[in-house]
Amino acid sequence: MGSSQAARLQRGVLVEFDFAVLDGHPLFLEACQTRLEREGIKLDAQGMARSMGGRSFSSGLNALASRKQKTLDVPTVMAECDAAFTEKLATKLSAVPAGFQAFVKALLAKKIKVVLVTRLESEAVSSVLADVQNEKFAVLHDMPSGFGFTTWEGWRRAARKNGLHERLCMAVAGSGFSVKGALRNGMGAIARPNPLTEYQDFGGCDVFISEYTAALADDAARILRM
Repeated sequence: MGSSQAARLQRGVLVEFDFAVLDGHPLFLEACQTRLEREGIKLDAQGMARSMGGRSFSSGLNALASRKQKTLDVPTVMAECDAAFTEKLATKLSAVPAGFQAFVKALLAKKIKVVLVTRLESEAVSSVLADVQNEKFAVLHDMPSGFGFTTWEGWRRAARKNGLHERLCMAVAGSGFSVKGALRNGMGAIARPNPLTEYQDFGGCDVFISEYTAALADDAARILRM
């Protein structure tokens, strides 16, 4: 097989790093709660699910404001919530599970390209995974438009910015909404739900996990039909 043909057939695993690895959903809720309290809006997990689940961040805030009969400067609130969440998330980089690093190493050993999609700076993420890097490991700095999830456009963008075709990729996701976005692209999915997302519809997901292991790479290879 020529190198150009091999490149066209390259398989990839796209990882929702902030939510499926760093367990960012509680931190995201906390950042939004703190900011919205300044607007006189109390937000809990149930309210977040009811008003904002499955929406874009902007439409979710508009729906919440309407429900609470408040007026919000949505772009400003979004930016400040994002900044606070990113700051909180950065403190968790030192706690990347050893099992996840083993999973990435096992994927790379199978010649599967790994792309970590994150709002954190690429250099910061790469530094904590320095011992697993090779030419098939990438970090994509990207801000998802969904409220705590990756849309189908986000998954496709992550694939194509890294020289991959989305139909030859699979997703590692932290929410049912992210899984649905992956499925819409014809991708397979591994899901790692958490208490804030476990109520969502994960139908169509290939594998559910609570922790990462090197053996999970075998499941990924099966999903990718290798």
